[in-house]
Amino acid sequence: MFAKHAFRGISPVVNFIFAASLVSSVQPVVAEVYPLIVQGKVTMPDGSPPPFSVGIERICSDSQGSAPGPITDKKGEYTWRMDVDPLRSRACFIRATHSGYTSSTVDISALDGSTKTTVTVNTLVITNGRVVDPYAIISSDSGLPSRASGPWKAAMKALDASNDAEAVTQMQATVAAAPKFAIGWHALGVVQDRRQQKVAEARAAYEHAIEADPKLLAPYIALARLCLKAKDWQCAAKNADALIKIDTKKTVTEIYLHQAVARYGLKDLDGAAASAQQAIQFKIPRAEYVLGRILEAKGDAAGAREHMSKYLGMDKSTPDADSIQVHLQNIGKPEAAAVDPDLEVL
Repeated sequence: MFAKHAFRGISPVVNFIFAASLVSSVQPVVAEVYPLIVQGKVTMPDGSPPPFSVGIERICSDSQGSAPGPITDKKGEYTWRMDVDPLRSRACFIRATHSGYTSSTVDISALDGSTKTTVTVNTLVITNGRVVDPYAIISSDSGLPSRASGPWKAAMKALDASNDAEAVTQMQATVAAAPKFAIGWHALGVVQDRRQQKVAEARAAYEHAIEADPKLLAPYIALARLCLKAKDWQCAAKNADALIKIDTKKTVTEIYLHQAVARYGLKDLDGAAASAQQAIQFKIPRAEYVLGRILEAKGDAAGAREHMSKYLGMDKSTPDADSIQVHLQNIGKPEAAAVDPDLEVL
């Protein structure tokens, strides 16, 4: 009723002006954009600058915000002059780009150019794009003696048919005929470990794979995990140490987390903390929780709470979030021991 009769008795000109003012008053507020200088750097896993220039790009939840950025200098450093709208709700992150390499990311959704003109963001770390899957079975028979070729092909055929027992039988025949066939030993360990849950047999197979080819990375990871699940801390630490020594390109960054857990189990808290901090540099979220548990064991309740809380904020999908939260709330109390989540989910 009010809207229908609001302008009665008012001249058309005044009426028009008043109406126009009402329309303008409900127009959406134009966002204010602020210029901001974003500074950062890119490093290799060991902290050194990349031996090549690296591009930086911004990725946002809406396509309008995504954009290519600057290129790093010889020190791995970059400066990006971007316009920031603090009222926009889209999520954005930046990452480094270079063919054959993967990059960590830095969340820049909360950048605010209204209070500062320059900001330095966290370091981006790039790693060789080659990913080592410790449970991948390589079917290649390159270099395999002819006497072992038949059972190896039969083993692969049995795997395709999900006949694990036959696959194991044929793999055992393969490595009996070719004891130096590391890929075969590793495959045997994977089937016994992941499909048959034969821990002792799998451990022996992984050890044979390492002995046959000390430079093959996958068996070290698989064996370290197997030992962690069995709480054989000495075995886990030994294999983590060995892998770190031969993996000079730091391809398998997760091994630092495994090393931290093993050292924690061995009561080497200083060594465990060093390994966890190294894993954190490689952007492994679980390392924050592990470091929190290490600090808790050292009596640093405040530090423990800080790192455990940070982990829960970083990894909202972890299946043990509820138990970690309960443990976190009870740090420093006897109740904390009643809820003791594993350091790793394996």
